[in-house]
Amino acid sequence: MSAVSRLSSSFISKKMGLWVAFGATGLATGAVWATGFTTSTPSSNAAAESPAMAKTTPGNSTSALNGKVAPVDTLVFDWDGRWGKVATPKVMFKVDLTGAAYNGTKRYNVAVLLSKTSVLTGWATLQLEFERVQETAGGTCDATDFDGNTNTRVLNVDDQDAAVYWNGLVGDAVHCIGVAASTGDDALGTFLRSSQDTEPTGHPLFISTVDRAA
Repeated sequence: MSAVSRLSSSFISKKMGLWVAFGATGLATGAVWATGFTTSTPSSNAAAESPAMAKTTPGNSTSALNGKVAPVDTLVFDWDGRWGKVATPKVMFKVDLTGAAYNGTKRYNVAVLLSKTSVLTGWATLQLEFERVQETAGGTCDATDFDGNTNTRVLNVDDQDAAVYWNGLVGDAVHCIGVAASTGDDALGTFLRSSQDTEPTGHPLFISTVDRAA
């Protein structure tokens, strides 16, 4: 064997020895990466239904406007044959928005709605001119303030959804809703006519409401 061949064989033998020694050292220290697997099979217990979350019973919703509308006088019709009239002005509703809580930029809507139309028997025409008179905070509604010229709205009872509205009213004030005295023959205002020579036997129910507009 030549000197070159002997040198090459010696070099290879030494290199193999180094790799074997490196591998042994790596296994001893954990530095050599390796992949291992094992298995584990799970088991199941019986399924249980998830219970519902307990919730607190909600309370009734309340409005800051509850109790702010109140009835005042009963409207009275007088009759002469088939013609009806309102002999005395009446305050029908008082909307009391007194207090700083209702003031500022807040605005309100007030309405008079019609109900119990099924009892209207004996009428030929039922039309009322309502008025709204504004008083200062804590003020009193006075029937003599209704003269047929103040913030008037005409409610013609021609269907079940008849109503009148006043929108965008200021707070920290009292709003009085009523009807002025009338002969009952004003085609553009209060017009009351029976369908026979006796007075009608049924009258509607008027409901007043107030709600926040802005």
